[in-house]
Amino acid sequence: MQGVLQEYLNLSCTKGGCWDNFQNKDSSKSDFLVVCSSTLNFGLGRRKLGCLWSGSREAVKSTGRLLGRAVMGTTISSASSPEPDDSATVAERVVMYLEQKPLRLHNMLKVTKLINDSTTDEKLHLHERRVLKLLCDLIAECGSFQKQPIAQQPQENDRRRRRRNSGQGQALSSQKGVGYGHGSTRSRWDIERAVEERLAREEHLIWVLNALTAFVFCANPDFHDTDFIRLNDNAFTHMTPPVVKVVTDSAIVALLEYHLNNDSVFDVSEHMELYQALMETAAAMSCIPELVPYLVKPPRPDSKSVAKELVPRFRDIMDAYPNSFKGHMGSPDFRLVDFIRRIDRYSEVIITAARQYESNLPSEQRIRTAVARQRVPNSESSLSRISDEDSTPLDGVDVGLMYARVLKPFQVQSHRFIGDYGKLVIPFTFKKEVRNINPFSPSLKERTKRIAKELASMPNTLPLNASNSIFVCVDEGRCDIIKVLISGPDDTPYQNGLFEFDVFFPNTYPFSPPKCAFLTTGAGNVRFNPNLYSDGKICLSILGTWEGRPEEKWNPYCSLLQVLISIQGLIFVKEPYFNEPGFEKYQGTEKGEDYSRRYNMQIEHATLSYAIRDQLRNGPDHFKEVIHRHFWLKRKAIIEQAQRWLAEMRKDFAESEKSSKRKDSINFETIYQPQQQERTIQALIDELNALQCPFDHVKMDDEQKVPNEEPSLDV
Repeated sequence: MQGVLQEYLNLSCTKGGCWDNFQNKDSSKSDFLVVCSSTLNFGLGRRKLGCLWSGSREAVKSTGRLLGRAVMGTTISSASSPEPDDSATVAERVVMYLEQKPLRLHNMLKVTKLINDSTTDEKLHLHERRVLKLLCDLIAECGSFQKQPIAQQPQENDRRRRRRNSGQGQALSSQKGVGYGHGSTRSRWDIERAVEERLAREEHLIWVLNALTAFVFCANPDFHDTDFIRLNDNAFTHMTPPVVKVVTDSAIVALLEYHLNNDSVFDVSEHMELYQALMETAAAMSCIPELVPYLVKPPRPDSKSVAKELVPRFRDIMDAYPNSFKGHMGSPDFRLVDFIRRIDRYSEVIITAARQYESNLPSEQRIRTAVARQRVPNSESSLSRISDEDSTPLDGVDVGLMYARVLKPFQVQSHRFIGDYGKLVIPFTFKKEVRNINPFSPSLKERTKRIAKELASMPNTLPLNASNSIFVCVDEGRCDIIKVLISGPDDTPYQNGLFEFDVFFPNTYPFSPPKCAFLTTGAGNVRFNPNLYSDGKICLSILGTWEGRPEEKWNPYCSLLQVLISIQGLIFVKEPYFNEPGFEKYQGTEKGEDYSRRYNMQIEHATLSYAIRDQLRNGPDHFKEVIHRHFWLKRKAIIEQAQRWLAEMRKDFAESEKSSKRKDSINFETIYQPQQQERTIQALIDELNALQCPFDHVKMDDEQKVPNEEPSLDV
């Protein structure tokens, strides 16, 4: 590793002046390598090291500049940022370090040490010299929590209202949801620079959080034992009411609320240092009795308790990772597993403090939380009893709520795709690629860990509701072979349909996008969208199959989740006709709207025939439960959809017979076959009416229709 860094620095750091800056401080080059190595372990720039192995000289240079900023804070010495002299007091030195722009790692380490070594009286003096206020301001700045003044919000609303009334807003909104961009494909922003700036802000936020933790409690607190409980009251005499007010008026609680709402294991794994600093700060605050109420009580009526809801939920999400897709290729990310252990310790400290605080409160003053009930896979005991013979659709029951409960256990599942001798036992578009990749190769270890972390995030991040959902099925032994089922969103011609995709991760993942193919094509006879070809090709910028701006294309920071959401949001749209290149010019015109309506009628018929009827009859075994439950729960809506299509088809056919002008089109011709199409749709309606209930017996208790809101000490 040191040899790699040596070559790496020779290529990059000499240009930026970082080496010269470091050398002027009477340090050796090996010292600089040590600092760089510690910086990489700290998290900054580690994402770019993968590019180093592929020989990208630009990535090497860019990462060198990034390391220079991380280690020295800037690439050149600045006369505006002088070092404090030895005669300065601790407070003066700390203030000078905090006011330097940009912040420097070695200065922030000094700040944390100076604060940590201070006595309680010295910490009070630091507060008087506005050190604590500077730290809180930096947290808001680095965390991007500068809120727009309330006085400006009505003005902004007025501007938006005037823009809508002038027609400009309508023009802008008409372009939303179109799969093809408008105008130039030149980049509108520098991705590399934006990522570097974000990483720099994140690193600065970590440094400031560490300094705040040192002020409130101590630097690098170790919660392995009960030392934090045995501290005497004199240890926190610096936490006077004015000090507590500065901390509680800061953005720290809002920052905790914002980040702990994250339910993506993959995203958290990409920012472990930040989340560790946040949880460490929260645990330190929970050791101060005066700060515990602010962690327990929600800051706003529409927010959640940090200590009672967000922390336990975040802990449970992270704890589920080691067992996710257990038995798949390779071992889990041990760095992430160690991080999860730390989160468990911090969570226990926070939860214990919350329980102790509420134990001294009357029952009516305790914070009411919605206690989630544990779901048991394949168990419908939480649903209402419905007879198999009952064909009426769930009268009096919230179908949306029932949909999520019934299908949650099947949203991310596994199935045997690979049989004996490593051969696929199901049809798969990328079988050649599967055969050519050795999943157990050591060179693919990081690829496998990355895929596993993405899949572990999906149960919490994939959409699951009656209006639009995404389901994933992964092979039992190889996590790089995936089948996907996407339901067509409401208010689109794809409504209620189920569309299947094949997904495979190439050996260069995540530096190249996953391979995706569309399967619901009516045996290659139907093109559901200008972006979806009848041969299975998917035309999308993020997949590299369509030219777009650089920021729309795949990069290592993207994920499979973004690809699936892009397909559902940019392809399965309300007016897919305008996804065809050049057709967007007809949008908003009478002619264009007529073409779009007729195109939608074709797509809706194809949806009813192939994405609903064919799926009911010949759906894949690995999605059998999803398909049966989805169509049974939505059968009433599908029947109404089919009847509405029949009425519109008859009306449009009658009008087209009267006027020959309605038969022209731009590049397709609507072909009506009323008798055959009507028979097909009527057969679908009959099949839906005869559909058997997929549940043996189900029951919904009244108490489970509404979340439990009883106050409880169980967090």
